[in-house]
Amino acid sequence: MNDFNFIIPLKKGSDSQLSGIASTTSIDRDEEKMSDTALSMMVSDIKSIGVNLFGNHEHNWENTLGVIKEAELIDRQVHIGITLDDASTNPKIPMLLNKLKRGIKLGLSVCGNVESYKWEYDKSVNKKVKVLDKVKIYEVSVVGIPSNADSFLSIPQAITKSYKSKSYKCPVCLSENNKSGVCEICLTKI
Repeated sequence: MNDFNFIIPLKKGSDSQLSGIASTTSIDRDEEKMSDTALSMMVSDIKSIGVNLFGNHEHNWENTLGVIKEAELIDRQVHIGITLDDASTNPKIPMLLNKLKRGIKLGLSVCGNVESYKWEYDKSVNKKVKVLDKVKIYEVSVVGIPSNADSFLSIPQAITKSYKSKSYKCPVCLSENNKSGVCEICLTKI
């Protein structure tokens, strides 16, 4: 029937794993929203076949950033686990991670096919909104501007603090270390 794009945030987990919220039932900028059925269908598709992570819905093979095979529906939100491409062979991965570490807000946008929709009156906006009821997800993209007003998430506080903490050079191996008292590489006391 119709194609759809929803943009939701991404949050950092580790240098090869990210997590995010692929979709919710919140109304987006186009005054559309997903139904609980649509969210369940997304989770099922991701778990059964997986979807690729792209940048800005550019679907050439060289624009893949990772793969999504983990999804869970929690509080009417599709939480996903992302395995990033190899940072040593994909120059976009270090750039993506750097932006996240610096606190730059990035979103996720799902793309697929709408198999059915309905119209419902929504009290929060006092008007009818289009509810995407059945969907087939094709991919998820990292984007700069989220469509969903609730979509921005910041990097978890613990990650932000560890990124901003001072590091020290180990006198033995010269590696950069956080102020923990012991070198993380050679275990020398700092």
